[in-house]
Amino acid sequence: MKPFSVGKNLTANTKTLLYTIPSNYFARWTLLYAHNATAQAKNFSAWWYDKSADTEIAIVEDYQLASKAYLKFDGSYVLLEEGDEIRVKVESGATASVVITVELEQKNATGFN
Repeated sequence: MKPFSVGKNLTANTKTLLYTIPSNYFARWTLLYAHNATAQAKNFSAWWYDKSADTEIAIVEDYQLASKAYLKFDGSYVLLEEGDEIRVKVESGATASVVITVELEQKNATGFN
């Protein structure tokens, strides 16, 4: 598995695509870290877009992050397939950042490695 992280400073009230699993790969999404740098509590949401089912699944929806607080999910993982996406959003007026870590692995000719 090849682990790597993606981080972004979010644009408030805009659903942001963080990462798309490339063709011929699958991935373990092992970390979600979101930080609210705003002086007030702000809502944060994250979704897994399952391309094979054409469905967006809420991982966390409208979770209220206190001022200067963070939310961290780790220790477990979501298994993602090629074309799946990780999307996030923070409410209007927020200054927030998010970091995810995924571990990519290439599929072999007979399925997953």
